[in-house]
Parts: sequence; C-alpha cells; structure tokens
Amino acid sequence: GCYAQTELGHGSNVRALETTATFLPEAKGGQPGGSWVINSPTITSAKFWPGTLGRTANHAMVIARLIDGDGVDRGIHNFLVPLRSMDSHKLLPGVKTGDIGPKIGYNNMDNGFARFENVVIPRRNMAMRFSTVDENGKYQKKSISDATSKISYITMMQVRAYIINEAGKHLAMACTISLRYSAIRKQGFSEDGKSE
Repeated sequence: GCYAQTELGHGSNVRALETTATFLPEAKGGQPGGSWVINSPTITSAKFWPGTLGRTANHAMVIARLIDGDGVDRGIHNFLVPLRSMDSHKLLPGVKTGDIGPKIGYNNMDNGFARFENVVIPRRNMAMRFSTVDENGKYQKKSISDATSKISYITMMQVRAYIINEAGKHLAMACTISLRYSAIRKQGFSEDGKSE
C-alpha cells in the first residue's frame, strides 16, 4: 500500500487538494450501505510522487475532499482505495497509475502518479476515527480536543524534520569537500606565465 496525499498542482498544501470522494447512496446506485466515488477532476489533482504507487501498491490511502450526501464539501478525509486486482495485479477500472521515472537520487523507490475516474469504493473504506458518514450520507464530526486533532500530523512533521536533518548533513559534507578541495587546488598561472 501507499499514502497518496501529494498532488501534482498542490504539493503538500492539504487545503488545496482537489481529489474528491462523493457519497453515493444505495438508492442511487451505490453499494449496500452506501459508497464513495473517487475522482481526480483535473490534471493538477493527479496524485504525484507517493512511494510504491507507480508499480507496486495494491491499495492507497487517498486523501480527498469529502462531499457528503447533501452535496456539502466537508474538507479533507482519508479513504482506502484499491488500485490493483489482488489476483492479477492489473489496474482496477477507473484507476490510472504509472512510474514518474528517474529522479535525482533515491531511484530504488517506485514513486508514481495516480488518477481516478469514478472509482467506486464501499462507505466503510473511509477512515472514520474523527468523523463519520452514515448510510444516508449524513456527516457527523466526533467531539475531540484541538490537541488530538493536530496530533495526527505528527508523523508527517517527523518525516519532514528527518529529511531536513539528513539534507543538512549532506550539505555539510559537500561544503567540507568543496572547502578542502579549494584549499589545495592550483589555478591561474605560474610566475613564468604558463598555466598550471
């Protein structure tokens, strides 16, 4: 599986994400108990860069805008979306994925992109820890403290802090190498006018 939040047009700007998950009640063609229809409405809403998304992942935790049974945008929520058949590993209907190709470093990771076109998933595939949607599409947010609602971002913050820390270490090594080389490198011309 993979975590599919980052979009091509928005990076990790969570509030600007465009992928939608629209509630579809059973009475209007949804699965028993209701369904979600996952869509990438624009090219900028394509999920871009998640690890293992291109070729490996069978499922993705897709971060999308929840549109409830009344048509109200309830903001960003998590949905478990199957990408590939568990039997044949072929893409499921409405799912388009691919590898983003070579990168500057870390090429052993299968970073990819994904687009969704009317991908139907069961209502239960919504992560309903902090909010719920019933079989009729009624949205209800659970009462939680501000601290609890913000703690869910700690993992993402830890990863970003780790990346910054590692980048700093590599920058320090590069500066050390550059300074040492520049201290011993000969350049210019010798006193007799011949280049060194």
